[in-house]
Amino acid sequence: MGKGFLLKNKNLKVKRFLFFLLVAAIFWVLTKFSREFTATMHAKINYENIPETAALSEGNIQNITFDLTANGFEILFYKFKKPTIDIQVGTYYDKEKNYFTIPKNELNRMVSSNFNRSLAVKNLSVEALKVFLDPIVLKKVRVEPNYNFTFKDGFKPVDSIKVTPDSVLISGPSGTLRSIHALKTETISIKNIEKDISKTVKIKSNNNEIVSINPSEVTVSQRVAEFSQGKFTLPVDVINVPPDLDIKLISPNVTVTFDVSVANFSGVSKEKFRVICDYAKRNTQENFMIPILEKMPSSIQNVVFEPKKIDFLIFK
Repeated sequence: MGKGFLLKNKNLKVKRFLFFLLVAAIFWVLTKFSREFTATMHAKINYENIPETAALSEGNIQNITFDLTANGFEILFYKFKKPTIDIQVGTYYDKEKNYFTIPKNELNRMVSSNFNRSLAVKNLSVEALKVFLDPIVLKKVRVEPNYNFTFKDGFKPVDSIKVTPDSVLISGPSGTLRSIHALKTETISIKNIEKDISKTVKIKSNNNEIVSINPSEVTVSQRVAEFSQGKFTLPVDVINVPPDLDIKLISPNVTVTFDVSVANFSGVSKEKFRVICDYAKRNTQENFMIPILEKMPSSIQNVVFEPKKIDFLIFK
């Protein structure tokens, strides 16, 4: 019983001590925070009511600092609830100029409107707020298709991929559009292609300052056909040989292998080819020339020569 009583009495004393300590702390905080302080504050600038014919330039001030004189509780409150400055751009904008200026006294009034009249705002970080704008302009840029195509065995594109229209009009700040020369489409992925492609796809823009894209969609198309391999053995003609020289080709013929669509295969004949070697462009150290196709059907692809170089002998 004696020990229990002593323990109970000791706990009571501790609780009383903690209670009076808490009361003292509360009074200290109230006394401390009731005093007047001057603290540096930050205000965020919100640019509103921007005319459709202009856009904010990069680099405009987004925040300003100032000194606020108030009691500790008010300082603490505004540290959490940060003040803002709402700039009505349309009120100041003059289309004949690319900037406008808000003087310090007006800026000070805008900042002070966030607080009670009894609170003092001083020492703004800027003497005046200068706001720069870019005029909204139009610019024509090309469209680049973004695609991932794979073709079924034996099938290939007949020609290059086509975008319709191949360019679009974009609008935005002149400073931003100056560095934009092309826009890409969203990615088109198609596998095992065996017929012509025609897809409508949106234009993709990663620049938030582009106001509009017209048109916003384009058609990406490509002709596709089944291909077969053709092969001809053709004579080689040598051009630009000096009249006092007589040359003999070690290989007077070359084998030309090529791909051609099944639909055009029957229209490809030897008469539509001419293989030449240009003596003026010969390799003088090793005495060989490179065969090239001076004439060929427009429908063939992936031409390969065998041999790829032709040795020759010179007789004077």
